[in-house]
Amino acid sequence: MENIFGSIEKLSIWGYFLRTIVIGVLVYFAAKFLPRRSGGQYSAFDFTFFWLIGGLIVTPLAVSKVPLSNMLTASVTVYLLHYIHSYLVVKSRRLAHILVGRPTILVENGNVHKDKMKKNLYNIEILLSQLRYMRVANPKQIAYAVLETNGQISVLKSSSAQPVTPSDLNIPISKTIMPVVLINDGDVIAENLHGIGWSLERLEEELTKKGVAHLRDIYLATIDEAGELYYSVK
Repeated sequence: MENIFGSIEKLSIWGYFLRTIVIGVLVYFAAKFLPRRSGGQYSAFDFTFFWLIGGLIVTPLAVSKVPLSNMLTASVTVYLLHYIHSYLVVKSRRLAHILVGRPTILVENGNVHKDKMKKNLYNIEILLSQLRYMRVANPKQIAYAVLETNGQISVLKSSSAQPVTPSDLNIPISKTIMPVVLINDGDVIAENLHGIGWSLERLEEELTKKGVAHLRDIYLATIDEAGELYYSVK
């Protein structure tokens, strides 16, 4: 068999296929066990990790002389460094401030802090664009605007700019509960159906009232805390 893991002058199609499979499995498990964060929450160290991993995994495919075993060793090393970094940041607040940084208040009670804007190389145009994205007309409406360590802006509106809520008007409200899935791609979730005290016959009856002839025609059906039945046909 062709030397897939070692250095080779020229890879065959079969060799590229096997190396791609190995690399794909490596990337999958690396992504699976990374700290779970959304795209906008990645720190500078996260981006460094992604750049390094991206360059390492593509090298054995672009340059066949580079042994796959070397790439695997380097990738595992980088991954372990990332994991240790994430662990230390969670365990030590002091290290978190050093390695990740601290949030910075850019706007306080409608006043923009020019010195903090300058220190973080954050100009007015970027700030205003971020505020517009959050549907804030101007800094006057802001109690606090914080530049997070991931580069995003978090905004807390002032009391006068906050929308009125039911609690402000002393209106009683029911507890918010996640909708229960009753049908998923035509399949009835019997456990969830029994959990709300419904029978299959009642579900069919309720959907018939809404003009649905067959349950298999339903792509998704849910019920919320108010008993409102939602459905979407295929």
